[in-house]
Amino acid sequence: MDHREYRRRVKQYRAEAKQRFADLREQRRQRRGTTVAERLAARRAERADLSAWRAEIRAAEPRRERRARRKGLRTFRRRRNRWIKLTALGVVAALIAGVLGSWYHTATRPATQDQAAAREHALEVADQVMAEGLVLLENEDGVLPLTDRRVSVFGMSAATPVFGGGGAGGISSVGARSLFAALDDAGVDYHRGVRDVYGNYAETGEASTETYEEPEAGVVDELLPALKGFFVTSPTEMPVGHLPETVLSDAREHSDTAVYAIGRAGMEGRDFTPEDLRPTEDERATLELLDSAFEHVVVLVNSANAMELGFLEEYESIDAALWIGGPGETGMNAVARALIGEVNPSGRLTDTYAYDIGTHPAVPNTGDFEYVDDSGAPTGRYFTHHLEGIYAGYRYFETFVPEEEYEDVVQYPFGHGLSYTEFAWSGAGFETGGDTVSARVEVTNTGDSPGREVVQVYYDAPFTPGGIEKPATVLGGYAKSDPLEPGESQTLTISFDTASMASYDDRDAQAWVLDEGDYEIRLARDVHDTVDSATHDQDERVVIDTDAATGAEITNRFDDARGDLAYLSRSDAEATFPSAPGEDDLRMPDGLLEDDYEFEPDPDASAPVTGADHGLELADLKGAPMDDPRWQDFLDQLTADELVALSGNGGYWSVGIERLGVPATTMYDGPASIRNFIGHWTTVAFPTPVVLASTWNDDLALEVGRAMGAEARSYGVDAVYGPSLDLHRSPLGGRNFEYYSEDPLLTARIGAQYVSGLQSQGTVAVIKHFAGNVQETNRAAMGLYVWTTEQAWRELHLRPFEAAVKDGGAHGAMTAFNRVGTTWAGGSEALLTDVLRGEWGFEGFVITDAGIVGQGRHFDTRQAVDAGNDMILGLLVDLPGDGSYEEELRSYLEQDRAGTLTALRESAHHILYYVLQTNRI
Repeated sequence: MDHREYRRRVKQYRAEAKQRFADLREQRRQRRGTTVAERLAARRAERADLSAWRAEIRAAEPRRERRARRKGLRTFRRRRNRWIKLTALGVVAALIAGVLGSWYHTATRPATQDQAAAREHALEVADQVMAEGLVLLENEDGVLPLTDRRVSVFGMSAATPVFGGGGAGGISSVGARSLFAALDDAGVDYHRGVRDVYGNYAETGEASTETYEEPEAGVVDELLPALKGFFVTSPTEMPVGHLPETVLSDAREHSDTAVYAIGRAGMEGRDFTPEDLRPTEDERATLELLDSAFEHVVVLVNSANAMELGFLEEYESIDAALWIGGPGETGMNAVARALIGEVNPSGRLTDTYAYDIGTHPAVPNTGDFEYVDDSGAPTGRYFTHHLEGIYAGYRYFETFVPEEEYEDVVQYPFGHGLSYTEFAWSGAGFETGGDTVSARVEVTNTGDSPGREVVQVYYDAPFTPGGIEKPATVLGGYAKSDPLEPGESQTLTISFDTASMASYDDRDAQAWVLDEGDYEIRLARDVHDTVDSATHDQDERVVIDTDAATGAEITNRFDDARGDLAYLSRSDAEATFPSAPGEDDLRMPDGLLEDDYEFEPDPDASAPVTGADHGLELADLKGAPMDDPRWQDFLDQLTADELVALSGNGGYWSVGIERLGVPATTMYDGPASIRNFIGHWTTVAFPTPVVLASTWNDDLALEVGRAMGAEARSYGVDAVYGPSLDLHRSPLGGRNFEYYSEDPLLTARIGAQYVSGLQSQGTVAVIKHFAGNVQETNRAAMGLYVWTTEQAWRELHLRPFEAAVKDGGAHGAMTAFNRVGTTWAGGSEALLTDVLRGEWGFEGFVITDAGIVGQGRHFDTRQAVDAGNDMILGLLVDLPGDGSYEEELRSYLEQDRAGTLTALRESAHHILYYVLQTNRI
């Protein structure tokens, strides 16, 4: 059967299934007046007919015919289960109505002393994050800090700041501290008339000079903060012509310094375009006006995504720029204090800022790319080619941009950041040649104000044309000094294993390889500003094919995710430079739609024991390792129904089993605040995670985890969906605010510390989105096909997750919507069993991303549990009766009881082990 005939039969069987469902509905309508016995008999006949249909499908040959028929059955099941969705909507509406009374209280104030105490401490930690995460980009002639506290503040991002991002990783902006309120507290005398105009325009669309008062949050805002937290938009600049001339004149008389805020808001489900991250015509017109009217202009960059900031050099009056990211609930306090020098910015950029966003090699292949069939018709399947391979972010710019062109291409290198004080580096020393590489330097504050310095160490590995692909330089380690008073010194030492400089060879060795040759070790202020260097002489080639922590074999797992594509290579950069998909790239590869999960029941397999009575309760296994023999006795006690519920009924909870002492647990969203769509909202909204990474402070990341974990514990939250450990593949990523950096090491270290801190409070970290969720566009549309090399998976996308498991001890993981090649990440045995559990030794549970509102159409429950994905996140509330995923698991039980029970038993083992790591027992 060729592909065209296969598609024709799929269409035929789906049409037959729709008619079959219509006939069934008519038969049920006609039975309404019959007796109960007659209706029960009819229902039994329906089930028998459905079982016969399934048997007929299982017996169909050839394989493509069986698949085509199965698609028809799925169409029938979806139509039959529609009533569940309608009932769910009704139940959700009833629940909302029932809890409105209690919401107001829990949404506006802590309910207990523990919650209040946890919140107070978290606010202190959040303030420190913002204070250390601010990045001073420019500061000509020491304009900052302001010597005269009189300023005029312009820009819609000042009136309506971007406090965070949108989606599950967003925050509630209800009660967030405004810039103007923070300036008031800091004693900054800003021009009220300018503030009135922008404030009134933001609220009413009219640039009125009437006195503006910040509106208090309304009841709807407080009761439904999820709407504000989930849906965010970038501020739209007020046309500068709306600014009255008298107000501008008064502002100029008030001060010779203007502050201008420019902002962009990212969110789940939506990526930026390059144009989105450039200043608009109205923003440029405002800057031109300020440039002509004021002697000094200070720009606040209120964006987690790397914008094009070349305009900072185009206007003569722009003297200073401060990157503030997303400040969260109270971060504007630190911004105000930084403007007057009470806070000295010590943050460093976690991304490369290019003058032209289009120079990032990932940009051409970020967007809306849909496969078409042979006739040119759209297929509803979408893809992204990571043709840059390992050369993302600074790895590209440092490798391929010639030195004589570098300053024209890169405005702010990775790791860039200034200070209000000066630091002298002296006494640099290196230890190389052994199993560990070390660099040390004495940092002295030679300026006039207290501050902190960041020391970065990079390694430049030897590259041979035609050999393993290697960036010209890679971050090897970093350290942040203590707060240093003027004249005070501190010696910082950065060490890392020599083996960590290995590259992954996915062609020949299919393992990590530390090539022989000279490795330059560079002490640097940023990736492009070297202070001192030394050479590590690697005298022999070392192949690392065994995991040092687990002893597991390391080998290629994702060869099928490479595709038939040419990736950027140092050996032939011109011929391999990435370009957007052409007409040939849009044609769907042969067999790509044949991705239904197939399993072959083992006729000789025996079903595991269920429903036994060994007298064990879950508490008996507290502290027991995963391989304790008592686990098998406990698992024998679970029934088939309980196994189905544990895996199929997941969401913001795991189900309890009272008779075995298994408590239900709760799971809330993160990672910037502990939040639930229908629950408590008085937890602290921290600055966005990219601000935390910009602190380059591992200890602070640990403390953030502890503070959020304490809040979670006070609210009875057992697991948090976070941290988010995907990378900033390009500046266009809609969730870059939620992710830490373009660099995997920085992401790994900050993320692992956050995990460790969170779990120290008995709250499990659910690291996400495992793996490759670096594009929001089409990510959930039947699973975005992500094509890249095994080397890129290993060196970039998987490294932060590995650190979260090995160094952070994570007990939870959430899989991504996207596919690794053709395989859905949540159903990838290579990803979840071979790598996560096998190579890294992960012990805990794995849950899918939210398969709701059609997002999970490509989920297959049997594929998930077979691969090592233990639980399906299917609903926002736990409704009575079986959900669609539980029904699918029951269907698999009918088809292959032994195999399905065996997989579900292993999933239950992982889930119950997670429960024991919480405070529930």
